[in-house]
Amino acid sequence: MVAVLDESGFEKSGTESVGVARQYCGRLGKVENCQVGVYLVGVTPDGTCPLDQQLFLPEAWIKDKVRRRKTQVPKDITYQSKPEIAAEMIRRTHEAGHVKFDWITGDALYGDSGPRRAALEASEVRYVLAVRPNLTVWFVDPGNRTTVTLGTKQRKKHGVWRHPNCRSLEELGKDLPAEAWQAMQVREGSKGPLVYEFARMRVWIPRDRQPAQPGWAVFRRSLDRPGEVSYYLSNAGEETTLEELALVVSTRWRVEEYFEDAKKHLGMADYETRAWTSWHHHMALVALAHFIVTLTRRDVKDDVPDFTLDMAVRVLQSAFARDHCTEDDAFSIIEYHLRRNQAAHQSHRKSWLRKHKRTKAKTLL
Repeated sequence: MVAVLDESGFEKSGTESVGVARQYCGRLGKVENCQVGVYLVGVTPDGTCPLDQQLFLPEAWIKDKVRRRKTQVPKDITYQSKPEIAAEMIRRTHEAGHVKFDWITGDALYGDSGPRRAALEASEVRYVLAVRPNLTVWFVDPGNRTTVTLGTKQRKKHGVWRHPNCRSLEELGKDLPAEAWQAMQVREGSKGPLVYEFARMRVWIPRDRQPAQPGWAVFRRSLDRPGEVSYYLSNAGEETTLEELALVVSTRWRVEEYFEDAKKHLGMADYETRAWTSWHHHMALVALAHFIVTLTRRDVKDDVPDFTLDMAVRVLQSAFARDHCTEDDAFSIIEYHLRRNQAAHQSHRKSWLRKHKRTKAKTLL
């Protein structure tokens, strides 16, 4: 299982709903009055399952005793950054003992946090986390050489960035030879194959006052926009293949798929609650509903490989709306939507193949 960390914003008006504030809303791509939840989502070949979620409380809310009392925020809730919330959710899920993580992945909000990466390394959990382009790493084993936390007053004197064997990920990516890049098909999308080029390089990741951790720098760039490169760090062993690293990176879209499905079909954003407990109850019910739909999709997928979650929702809605829904009725609904989806997909696929007819890409399982 790959565990994906991400957050989702819920636009709100007013100031009374728990956690609402002017803050960055990823769905809108700008600062807006909203609530933000942090989510831990498990991804497997059989489907996606939300594992935990927690509402982010800005510092202004932590200090506001009146609003905390009105919205029933527990007394033991203190300020936690989103990476700290993510670390707590990983710990809770691990201690529950019901699932085991093979990998952890997430965007740069979580990857840029050195203490969070160090915590995963200490618990021997493999990760592939997005990081900012200017993050500096060693490209030669520094041995027992240690570093001082970047950003301290001593950085200029002791920081790793001044050492000749340290460079930013952006600089390393620009110097990679053409043969280092491999085209890989991430998935078959609704508009044809989704293909990126991946490359990697063995590096040593600086840690505060400790020897550097060996790992991988992973690079991903767009076929259509070669200058658009994403950067990742991984603590995986030297035996790990580029295909495996690329596969983990490519699971991140599944959490966006979960948010889209949950908001579009399962009422994730359709709530009028103000209290802390009410928000978490609503998200738990959405997670349960998503789990039921995922199981329905899994049970039918052997017979209908192209069966989507959207179709599963439509079949369940049709079944609930009728006094009696036979198996033939269900499959007639599925076949109708399959025909529509396949016609649109074939049209988009032909256009993509014409545009990229010289591209030979490996397919990730």
